[in-house]
Amino acid sequence: MKTASVALLAAVIVAAMIGGSSIAVAQTSIDGSRHDLATGTGDNNEICVYCHTPHGSETTVEAPLWNKPASGATYQTYDSTISTTLDGAVLGVGSVSIACLSCHDGTQAMDTVINGPGRDNFTPGGARIGSLGGTGEIDDPTGNPNTPLNPVANIGTDLTNDHPIGILYGGFDTGSGVSDPDFVTPATASINTVTQWWVDTAEVGAQVGVREKTDMILYRRDNGGTFQPFVECASCHDPHNPVNGTFLRIANDNSDVCLACHVK
Repeated sequence: MKTASVALLAAVIVAAMIGGSSIAVAQTSIDGSRHDLATGTGDNNEICVYCHTPHGSETTVEAPLWNKPASGATYQTYDSTISTTLDGAVLGVGSVSIACLSCHDGTQAMDTVINGPGRDNFTPGGARIGSLGGTGEIDDPTGNPNTPLNPVANIGTDLTNDHPIGILYGGFDTGSGVSDPDFVTPATASINTVTQWWVDTAEVGAQVGVREKTDMILYRRDNGGTFQPFVECASCHDPHNPVNGTFLRIANDNSDVCLACHVK
């Protein structure tokens, strides 16, 4: 009887642990997050469609099967006119940042997509779907346009007061492989025969020298004929993981996001 009781108790503990694990996974899902634009729209609850499509994607945006037209906006970026200490090359807004800004620059509706959800909704020029209001926010499903469910971070097209994007990481020199001493030296590896860079973070369970979602990803861009690592929006943000609220790759406790790259 005692053995049976112990076995039963062990089973209960294991079940509780599994249940707790399941809850933890659910909390990190895009489902129900601020990037879940299907909430309250009645569009078959197709979360992925607002960013991705399996066919007919926007090929000018460097993001997988992107389902939103590039906004075509002209941006002002953070450069040497803003900071005299800036010593990395600055390129025009491009790479994966174009994907982020196609929603967050405020120039087009959040539910403007190339292919709408469901069958026979291919629209090459984009489409307005769902119940988006004119303020860049998803409306209350009860019909009250003044009760937003998912307020959108509209950073506009003037990026001079935002963290630099399209900027060479720490004045990185591909010839010497040495970065500015004010920055953590990035890790590098050949991935699918292409040189990639990232900054390892000290997340629990993370592997040093292995590129993971909790690392600060640096993006390859052609800088005068040489591919080099650049900081983009998705260097610090993971759009699929809302666990840190603002989709940061790691929590910013003790300024950990900043100090992952900056030596201070």
